Amino acid sequence: MTTATSNRNGILLTSQITWNTWEPGGEYTKVIKIKNVDTKTHKIKYKTPKNKCFSTKYPQTITLCSGNTAKIPITFKPLEKELYSDQVEFSTRTEKFTVNVQAVLPRYSIDLPHSLEFETCGIQTTACKTFTLVNKSIETYFKWNVAAPFSIEPALGLLPEKGHCDVTIKFNPSEAHVYDSKAVISFGNDQHKDLYISGVGKHPYIMVGDGKIEEEFVHQLLDFGDVPIGTSTSKTFQVKNMSSVNANVSISHQISGTVAMDKVFVCKKRQHLIKPYSSINVKLDFLPTIEKMSYTDYFYISPAGFPSQCVVKCVGRSTAPEIKLSANTLSFKYAELGTEHKQYITISNQSNVKTSYQIVLDSTESVFKVDKSCGTLNGKEERTIVVKFVPLKAIPYYKRIPILLHRQEPIFLDLLGSGFSNDIRPARLVGQDLNNFVEKIRSGLSMYPPEVQAGILSDEKTVLNPGIPPQDQPPSSQYFTDVQTMTESSTMHVTADIETIDFGKCRTFQKVHHKTVTVTNHTKGRVTAIWNDNVDSVFTVLPTECDIQPYKSASFRVNFHPRKPNQFYGADLECTAFYKSMRDAQLVNDQTMCASWSQSVYCTGETFEPGHEPFLPRYETDTSAILFPPALPDQPVYRTLLLRNLGDTPMSFVFEDDPMGIFSVKPMSGVIYGEVSIVMVRFLANQSRSYQHNLACSLNTKHKIVFPCVAAVELPTAWLENEGAMVFKPSCVGSVTEHWYGVRNTSRLPLHFEWKLHNQDNNLVVSPLAGLILPNDTQYQSWKFSPKDESVLKATNVLSIYHVKNNKRKLTVSSMGQATKASLECLPKEVNFGISVVGEVSSETVSLHNPYSCTADYQLSLQYDGPDNCVISLDKESGSLSAYGKKELYITYRPLSQANYKVSVVCTINSQSHTLLTITGEGVFPKLSFIDIRSVVPGILCNASKKRIWDLFSLDLLNKHLAEAPDPAELRQLMETRSNDRTKPFSTKALAVVDFGSNTVDSDPSKVVVVMKNSGKVASSFRFLFPPDLCLDMATWAEDRVEDASRAQERFDIEPREGTIKPGDTLSLIFTYRHGSEGVEELPILLKLSRGREVMLQLRGVTVTPGLAYPQIAHQSHTLHPVIIGSDCPPIQYYELYNGGDSQMSYEVMDESLGQLTEENYGCEIMKCLQPTGRVQPHSIAQIPFLFSPLEAKIYAVEVPILIVGGETYNITIFGEGITPGQQSEVKKGSVIPDKQAVLLDNQLAVLSNEAIDFGVVPTFSVSKKIVFISNTSKEHITFRWNTNTTPLCNEVISVSPDSGTLAPGTSTMIEVSLLPSSYPAIFDLDIICELTDNSKEAEYVNALARYEHALEEERITFTIKEAKPQTPNKIDKTMDNWVAKETLNKYHTLPPIRALAPSPLDRPQDREYNCTKNTKHCSKKKRQSPQKEQPSPPTPEQPFYLHLRITGQVADIKLFSGDLGSFDVPIDGILDSDKEARPDVPRSATSIEVDTISNVLSFVLKSLLDDVDVHTAIRNLSNEPIPYFAQITRTEVNSFDTIEEEAAKEQAAGGVTQATSNKSVNSAAPSTEVNLAPLISEILGETVANIIQETVQKELVLTARSRTIALPPRSPHHINM
Repeated sequence: MTTATSNRNGILLTSQITWNTWEPGGEYTKVIKIKNVDTKTHKIKYKTPKNKCFSTKYPQTITLCSGNTAKIPITFKPLEKELYSDQVEFSTRTEKFTVNVQAVLPRYSIDLPHSLEFETCGIQTTACKTFTLVNKSIETYFKWNVAAPFSIEPALGLLPEKGHCDVTIKFNPSEAHVYDSKAVISFGNDQHKDLYISGVGKHPYIMVGDGKIEEEFVHQLLDFGDVPIGTSTSKTFQVKNMSSVNANVSISHQISGTVAMDKVFVCKKRQHLIKPYSSINVKLDFLPTIEKMSYTDYFYISPAGFPSQCVVKCVGRSTAPEIKLSANTLSFKYAELGTEHKQYITISNQSNVKTSYQIVLDSTESVFKVDKSCGTLNGKEERTIVVKFVPLKAIPYYKRIPILLHRQEPIFLDLLGSGFSNDIRPARLVGQDLNNFVEKIRSGLSMYPPEVQAGILSDEKTVLNPGIPPQDQPPSSQYFTDVQTMTESSTMHVTADIETIDFGKCRTFQKVHHKTVTVTNHTKGRVTAIWNDNVDSVFTVLPTECDIQPYKSASFRVNFHPRKPNQFYGADLECTAFYKSMRDAQLVNDQTMCASWSQSVYCTGETFEPGHEPFLPRYETDTSAILFPPALPDQPVYRTLLLRNLGDTPMSFVFEDDPMGIFSVKPMSGVIYGEVSIVMVRFLANQSRSYQHNLACSLNTKHKIVFPCVAAVELPTAWLENEGAMVFKPSCVGSVTEHWYGVRNTSRLPLHFEWKLHNQDNNLVVSPLAGLILPNDTQYQSWKFSPKDESVLKATNVLSIYHVKNNKRKLTVSSMGQATKASLECLPKEVNFGISVVGEVSSETVSLHNPYSCTADYQLSLQYDGPDNCVISLDKESGSLSAYGKKELYITYRPLSQANYKVSVVCTINSQSHTLLTITGEGVFPKLSFIDIRSVVPGILCNASKKRIWDLFSLDLLNKHLAEAPDPAELRQLMETRSNDRTKPFSTKALAVVDFGSNTVDSDPSKVVVVMKNSGKVASSFRFLFPPDLCLDMATWAEDRVEDASRAQERFDIEPREGTIKPGDTLSLIFTYRHGSEGVEELPILLKLSRGREVMLQLRGVTVTPGLAYPQIAHQSHTLHPVIIGSDCPPIQYYELYNGGDSQMSYEVMDESLGQLTEENYGCEIMKCLQPTGRVQPHSIAQIPFLFSPLEAKIYAVEVPILIVGGETYNITIFGEGITPGQQSEVKKGSVIPDKQAVLLDNQLAVLSNEAIDFGVVPTFSVSKKIVFISNTSKEHITFRWNTNTTPLCNEVISVSPDSGTLAPGTSTMIEVSLLPSSYPAIFDLDIICELTDNSKEAEYVNALARYEHALEEERITFTIKEAKPQTPNKIDKTMDNWVAKETLNKYHTLPPIRALAPSPLDRPQDREYNCTKNTKHCSKKKRQSPQKEQPSPPTPEQPFYLHLRITGQVADIKLFSGDLGSFDVPIDGILDSDKEARPDVPRSATSIEVDTISNVLSFVLKSLLDDVDVHTAIRNLSNEPIPYFAQITRTEVNSFDTIEEEAAKEQAAGGVTQATSNKSVNSAAPSTEVNLAPLISEILGETVANIIQETVQKELVLTARSRTIALPPRSPHHINM
């Protein structure tokens, strides 16, 4: 470490000395270095520190030359643990300076993270994290303290100075919990630091196999199939970790009882760690130990710390080798003594495993001999064995030879043969004789000799004792049967008292040793016993032949005469016994033939002398322990033991007897000469328990081996689930509750079971009722409880288990349950899906609740209350809901048509139904409608009426199409995916033409604003699909007009082309057509509504040549208003013909078709054109009148050609319908065009309160009035002017008041529209225009026009003199045109001329041209002289804004009103003047309501006039007026009021005069004597109502305010005097 230094005027010294590490009582020394870095020599003095703990050597003056260094040691001797500080003072000649010395207390500092966060960790698994602990100070010890489940390694240690170490923190959670802990590290002088640790413990989730339950409570079933004994097989199953944490999985194997004796399923690795979302394969081995057994076992897989388990069931069966003989009986022919006869037999191994066999036959001692008595057969191997027969005596021979098979029951070979000599010819035995003898044994006849059997067969009274032949016993029992195990039922004819004779050690091998064997005759006849006499054998029997009386015995001596020392000897001596009469074939016949009996006695002995020990055996066994299969009491079980002699010398074996007699061996001793010897071990006991015995075997008398034997006598045992108690959960009445009850076979015996139910109500059923349970298997039976009423179940059931029927064991199982009622509730009880688009899927989730204590098995169904064409699906239409449980029900709703739906969800539980839920909804299609249309200024359509643009755009047809339900084909594709795969969209049936009208080339584009409204109940998305959007190939679509089609796409435009409109909202669309090349341009587009209709729009635009007329016919048909048949005065109806060109157009209506219609109707004019010819002004409409007089109530159709003079002929089909008077109310109105403006345009100045006025049906000669308001919507003053001269007819019948005026911003005024009297019936559909002008812009235009005219006038009368700089004559241009100076010196301007004021904006022409036609020649020259000077351009007048007011009505004949003219203003004078000869009989009597109304109004007006002082003053001054106002409405021939009163009195007196007389008097009265006040009263009331409405509009009067009664003050005397 570098020491800090300081420079003091050329002296470099240590700046400070510090002791960091020290202990009290120690001594620590450091030095102060002083160096002279100056060029001159310095003398330095210093003082010792004042603190005694710091010391140095005695101060002396230090002389330092340049570059020299001096060191002063400072010693520190601390006494206590505290802070020390002092200084050493240095001085030179010029200055003083100090060096601080100090001893500080140790400071410890370590660095570690502030916190550590573990990821989610599995229960009982360990996660580790490592960090570095850094020591930033001196050496220190550390120690960690942390709570479980965290642990730290190392927990304590020593950190060197500036050192570090790695620390590992382990997290081992024991529960699924969030752990937050704090680890505290202690270091230094009781210093601490905290480390915050957090982690989450989580239970892992494992799955075995694919997660399916293959059997009850079994997740994986492993069937090992049939496995041969002595072999093994393996299978694997997969364990998956489905969680995000490590899973510590353990595999347990729970087995107990006698089943634990035989563990055949082995799992070698029981612990596994499975990583997240991974799997492992677990291997299981199956090693069967007992042949022909079925094995079942269970393995339980569970993650550490988690109680749930996955069960793996293992099933396997063991098979034994299958050895078969080619023949079970060999019958030799009649053989002469001493001759040899051979036969062949094949032994084959039918299985795939190797096995050993042994033929129990001593070929040296028997008359029957085999060439291969033992051996091993591989799988599927066959071996041929030669059997020889060498008879020694003239007797019948029969021997049943056992063939022992390893791990299989023995098989037997029956050998038959008879020997004869010249003197003796015994009966010859054949195979059939053996079968007959077996039947005799069964019948008991075999106990009698042949000479007696004939008499017995003929005597029916003889009672026989049936027997059991050996062939009927199990093979192992046949082989193992001996005298000691004989029972009364056993059939033994001749027996030997012993089976084995062991002579033991014979020291003198030349000496004869003997033992005795006794043969007993158990039959009722004399038998002869003959021993085979082999002179070469060391074992002999004397006597060799003996007759034995019935039920007698004979003793024979067996001699052992060994010939060689140090040898093992063994032989199987054979004795043949037979009825003595069998020696003579003449004494027996086929029916009395009896077989002989063969008895064997195995003899052993050895001659090893002292000092000659037997040689060590070389052997091999197949097992080290013997495990027996399960046994029943007093029922033997057998196992085989294989001894293999691997040496080249004989090997003797001797088994020790079991003192208990439970385990026995056959043979007990023997000598193995060949390859193998098979020993059979038997287990026989009568007590039910486990048995163990060490079976000892001595090999070669010295070597002893022990075979542990394990066996058990087992009784049927079973494990009952829940200790024999079966509890049903509460059940619903009428339902079936199923409970699975487990019974496990805990023994190794297959158990048969039978159930016996004690149930009085018969409401309990078990399945299966009987069956078989394999060893160690668990079987679950299905118990069903079906209560019929609310009751409690208590029943005791009996389970009988047995292996054999005579040994049954009974167990009891109690059943308990309770029956209650059940029902379901739903929250909420009503689900309203609201308004949905047809085909759109909606979903809701409701909660099903079971408020009862039993499980409810429910079935849900739908019941439609109304239309059923909607799809409603329930995710759980049936199921079970546990007691007090809740379940979510997911409902999907999809309407298929436009209708209101109401569907009930019916819940059925046990045939009981109730309404659970009500589902309502409304299916609708997205609907759009066009509610307004208008042209945008500027444009040719701005002068067109709203009705005409409406008809051009076919909005009625469009609205009709959009209001209809879409076809299924239209709903196949959504708006986003609608395309026609590059073909024409001919699939769309709904068609409409959108016509933009006509205009000249390069004129302003025709722009039309169409207001679209969502008239439906759901949001609607639309899109206008142009040919590129439809993926249409232009070549396919337009055929030969590809260029025109491509150009048409550029002409037409719609903005916006797509959008979404909420219900009730509107959207303005701008349709644009740009007039380009001449001709007709069309473009088909598709209007597609999302999940709704699609309409094909044929966009059409016409561009005409300037100066030509163009008849624009929007439709090829026209429908007249229905007319009542037989009408005297049918109304005149009009057909409108529009001239779309800019020149006048003449037309002529060809009436040939009308004349033909007249001829078809017998000369009656059905339809007549009243004005066949006429002219139409440019961009104007001509109304062609037609008179339709139908004769029949039907629809007339006539094609009327209209010839355009100088043009083409257009055929218009006119339809007219004749109706009866009763059908007049059923007549449907035609086009319904909204009379309200939906959206204001950007440049709109004012708006009308109504854009259409319908006068209805009015009589002829009447005057009808309607009012409309015009409101200023701009921020400027505007001027309006009404133009009723749109058509000649309109100017005749329509009057507007006021026809012009000015409106301030935000104000409105009332307009009165009058339908003038008409003397003929007609049907009107007229349009008048209100021209609006912005006064501010008009003023700007007037000012600009004034300036422009002033400039023109000034240019005309003003000239300018310009002087140039002096130039040489050669440079001066002589021409007059170049006498203009380049720089202007002076300008003189004259005053403007006096001219008239600018015309009014309403009176000026709209298109005014300004040109300088009066310019003089000098002006022309001036222009030519100054071509660079720009002429002032005339100002452009502001285009007025047009409002169109549609006026409709029908004028009907006054005679059709039946005298009811009280509601119409009919001027009688007009009627009389127009038709004095036929004055209509129109009564003028007013109704009571009208009289009261007029009286109240007039009384109120007169009362107000009487109270008005100004009125009184005016009356006083009335006489001064020259002409009173009432004189204008009087006539000179008017009678006095007295005359009128007299006439009224006369009329009142003549009350009995008839109506006809009254009418006559009226008609005869002179008109000059009547006073008509109706016009005056009508005008007064009209003005009054108009003022009230105007005040109401201006909010000066509130008509809806509550009426108030004000008491007027009493009249003054002044008023009374008046």
